[in-house]
Amino acid sequence: MLKSIAGAVIGEVIGRKKGHGLLGAGIGLVATRIATRSIPGLLLVGGAIAAKTIYDKSKERKDA
Repeated sequence: MLKSIAGAVIGEVIGRKKGHGLLGAGIGLVATRIATRSIPGLLLVGGAIAAKTIYDKSKERKDA
């Protein structure tokens, strides 16, 4: 159950960044599989999503 919830959340976050396509769903599926198999994988995927979000927000501020 947690795996499907994590898959939905990660897939939705990646899909939002990539444009709700099949690519976003596929990357979300792979990221979920990595994140649910080990603690280091979870930290890697979570850290990458957090870093990308912070980068995008700082880029938005510079552009505005």
